[in-house]
Amino acid sequence: MNPHNAPDTPTTHPLGKAMNSHNASDTTDRHAIVIGGSVAGMLAARVLSDFFARVTVVERDQFPDQATFRKGVPQGRHAHGLLVRGINILEEYFPGFVEALLKDGAQFVNMGSGVTFYIAGKRLPSFESALELLSCSRPLIEHVIRRKLQDHTNVQILSGCRVEGLCTDAEQRRATGIRYRQRDEESGALSELSADLVVDASGRRSPLPKWLAQLGYTPPESVSVDAKAGYASRLYRLPAGKGDVPMAYYMPEAPQQSRGGIVMPIESDADERLILVTLIGLNGDYPPSDAAEFEAFARGLPASLFKTVIDGAEPLDAPYGYRQVENRLRKYDKLPRYLEGVVAVGDSVYALNPVYGQGMTVAALASRALHEELAAHQARQGLDDLTGLAKTFQRKLATVIDAPWQLATGQDLRWPVAAEGHQTPIATRLVQRYFDTVLRTMPGDTVVAEAFFHVQNMLKPPTTLFHPTVVYRVLRARRATRRMPLEASRAPRRRVADETAERSLEKVS
Repeated sequence: MNPHNAPDTPTTHPLGKAMNSHNASDTTDRHAIVIGGSVAGMLAARVLSDFFARVTVVERDQFPDQATFRKGVPQGRHAHGLLVRGINILEEYFPGFVEALLKDGAQFVNMGSGVTFYIAGKRLPSFESALELLSCSRPLIEHVIRRKLQDHTNVQILSGCRVEGLCTDAEQRRATGIRYRQRDEESGALSELSADLVVDASGRRSPLPKWLAQLGYTPPESVSVDAKAGYASRLYRLPAGKGDVPMAYYMPEAPQQSRGGIVMPIESDADERLILVTLIGLNGDYPPSDAAEFEAFARGLPASLFKTVIDGAEPLDAPYGYRQVENRLRKYDKLPRYLEGVVAVGDSVYALNPVYGQGMTVAALASRALHEELAAHQARQGLDDLTGLAKTFQRKLATVIDAPWQLATGQDLRWPVAAEGHQTPIATRLVQRYFDTVLRTMPGDTVVAEAFFHVQNMLKPPTTLFHPTVVYRVLRARRATRRMPLEASRAPRRRVADETAERSLEKVS
């Protein structure tokens, strides 16, 4: 089953015809600029193409012609997961997106039978899940998005340029464009590019707070939760004749097990099968970039699959490390005053610990929020006057990222190094304890595992894990660890209860 046809998953955009109802004839000569060609930036450009006659993406890097790593995305060398909800949205915005990935070597992997999960130190049993993931590299995902975006002829990419600041009206109430220069011309003259709307998707190091302060605006409050996470990745080639290596994820477990890792088959051809190994360390237990130490770290993981790959495959590059992965939230939704004509998306607003695999999917959800807000603004007052859009969109975006932020920081705050200086409310601690019990239940209960997968892939809300069916099974498993197994005479009654619980859970997952 392909994920974009998953049960209870919408296959059409909630705005219906609005997805395709805007074109150049509707938009007069309105122009929008996107700062940054990240996944979030490209998705924003796709949304804006429905509402503006012209859209320009301004990017510091020179984009490669192929699906290769680029300097501006240092995290791109590590394993990435595009969750099912994200796949669905990308397929809506770029019809044929999934087919293009598959044609370029990506592969579908069933979450239950095709991924070897190690949770709480135990391996999940193999089962057929309703969900499937795409196994491929981040550079391929970005490459296909860029290629698909080129089909929208009103979108232009201006690469190799660095944005130096915003242009405003005389009263400094509204952004009217950007100032930029060619990146390789440090002393060159600044150029200006006018726009009706500027979207900042420039990433974790976004200069927008500084620009707002220079214009007399209060910059957003910034909140961070840092579990001192780090990654190191290395690409391997399987020898001819070697069997397939499944995708695998060994999940770190706060606060005891700080190490984990991912084995991911990526796009390959018949002659060269490639495996990406990403090692994970939290609480300051960073994976090493030295080749010998990298392999020792991998072999030290309890899951034997990592040792099998390391011992049986040919390394194709040196290990590559990355550590700038703290959770950071800029509260643009709480600003006392907004500079009209500019909004922020992606890591410029929210930066999430990548260990939870939410980043690209949250960017897709944010793009949908931008589309909905632009359509609503157009219905209210038209798009010739964008007054109020910055405020309403940033507040809408805050509701989109609340659940992913709570998930990422709630787990990270369980690491001692992240908890320092933070007060964790009692309610949060209770949820954390329950979440731990859910994870510990999954290796012995595929019904709970499937519910978790739906929540993890943002197809169901986190409250799904508090559905009576799930709670019953979680608490039953918890009790079972504290006492002797039930006598055989009670086993038939348990099977009947399990079947009833599974039928009940089908209604929510």
